Formats: sequence, C-alpha cells, structure tokens
Amino acid sequence: MCHQVSQRVAWMAFSIAFFGSLVASQPIQGQIVVGDSGVGYIDSAVLGTQARVRFDAAYSSRFADRAEFFYAQYGVDGAPELERGIDNHQELATYLEWHRWENFSLFAEIPIRWIDPVANDNAGDLYDIQAGLKASLLESESTLLTAQLRGYFPTGDASKSLSTDHVSLEPGLLSLHRPNHSLTIESELRYWIPIGGSLAPPVGGTNERRNFSGEVLRYGLGAGYKVHEGSRFDVTPVAEIVGWHVFSGVRSDSTGQRNSAVNDAIVNFKIGSRFSIKSNCYDGVSPTSLYVGYGTVLTESNWYSDILRIELRRSF
Repeated sequence: MCHQVSQRVAWMAFSIAFFGSLVASQPIQGQIVVGDSGVGYIDSAVLGTQARVRFDAAYSSRFADRAEFFYAQYGVDGAPELERGIDNHQELATYLEWHRWENFSLFAEIPIRWIDPVANDNAGDLYDIQAGLKASLLESESTLLTAQLRGYFPTGDASKSLSTDHVSLEPGLLSLHRPNHSLTIESELRYWIPIGGSLAPPVGGTNERRNFSGEVLRYGLGAGYKVHEGSRFDVTPVAEIVGWHVFSGVRSDSTGQRNSAVNDAIVNFKIGSRFSIKSNCYDGVSPTSLYVGYGTVLTESNWYSDILRIELRRSF
C-alpha cells in the first residue's frame, strides 16, 4: 500500500513538472512580481511588499502532537489529557511582508486558531507568531531562487493546544519558474529545526528520556496555468503537492504510549484557483487576488485529512 501511494505521489509530481515542457512557449514580458505567484500552500519565492489574510478549516487530525510540530506534547507541556485526535481546527492568519531593500524582505505572520479536540476542551486564541526574512539568490525575467529563514515563537498557550511551547527555526529554498506568460511552476524545500521542546517519559523501565520534538523536512511543487486573462480579472487554476518527512521526535496516543515518529511521511495534494483583480493604476499587473483551494492527504499518516483555504492578498 505504501509503495503504491509513493508511486502515485511520484507520478503526480512528475506530471506537474513535465507539464511545463509541453506548453508552447510565449513571450515573457517584465519583472516577476507578487501577482505572478499563484500557489496557495507553497511559500512564494517572490519578494514584495504585501498584506495577506488567510482562513483555514482543517479536519480529522491524528497524532497531532507529532514531533511537537503543531502542538506541544499532550500531558506534559501541552493539553492535560492524552488526545485521540482533533476533530477540526480553524485558523485566521494575517501576513505582512516589507520589501524595503532590493534583494531582501522581512515578514511576520500572526495567527488566531480555534480547535475542537476529542478529549481536551475546545479552545481559541492567539497561536504561535512567525517572523523571518527572504533574500533573493537568483533573479531573471523567468526564474527566481530565494532563500528564506522563518522563525516560530511560542506566543500561544500550550496547555490549550495553541502552541508548540518552543522556538523553532526553518531555513528554506523557494523557487519560481515562468517558462511562458501563462504557466508558472513553483517549489519549496524547508527544514524545520526545534530549539528546546519537551522530553518524552521513560520507556521500558529505564530512566532514558527522548526528545519529543523533532526535525521535519517540508517540500512542495506546484503549477498554475492562466486559463483566462481579461481586462479586469485573470483566472489561474493551481495544483500543488506538499510533503513532510519526520527525521526525529516522538508522538503520543490516547493509551499513554509514546511512539517514535521517525520516518513518518505525510503527502498532501492541493488544488484551487486564484482570481486576480486588475486595476487601471497598475498597468495590467494584478495587485489584489483571491485564492480558494482544497487539500487532501494521500498517505496513511496525516496532519489533517482535509483542508479548505481562502486567501485574500494585496501587494503594494
């Protein structure tokens, strides 16, 4: 079963990448700007002053404290009761990016999250704030390569499952390639490194304790194709594959067992559309866009089974 899923994921990723080589080339005009990025889940390689409001609704999370990537360890630093799962959570996040320097930008993201766990009480409040920087490594009319460093800061209440309760750093590489005017291919490679975190209880009658938090690789590939280009708005369907691989850490279950999360692999398929609204003041560039998308898990392991996302973005 796992082998079949892996093959399917590989073929989907290959198809998205290969699609670009089959589309007839068209002239590319002008510098790549925020409005050229269509993805809804992959971090964009484009540097630009922008504001974004994003709403997520995700469902059926299992082992939600895995590697303390989303939540602190249940029964220790996190929520008091060992958890069978989170039925659903919603999040409203505001993202601001300031492109003050030519090859450098700063950003921050402030999320508010509401959760509906099975065993613990429902909760809603500020989740962990994120902030970081992006630096352009390569830029041309058709290609961007950007380095990103994102920090996660424990500003939420871990006892209510609204925080990981530790700082994390996530260096990454982001890319955007525009082979023609209509097609854009984007990718990300990010490595999440926890600093601190809790310890798992001893197992097997020994005093040995393991780090509960663990390092996680995130990767993604997405493609958007502009199917409609009008005088007032554009429509760009987008398909993305996003995956995570856990290299260390532990996860807990409702029986009190703390099991290794090493080599847990999660892959999601995301599909959506970006609707870009043009303004006469911006010479055909779309400073405002609305993204609507849906994602589902392709693997047995998950962070959530399904997710709905709505995003409003404005560049300046």
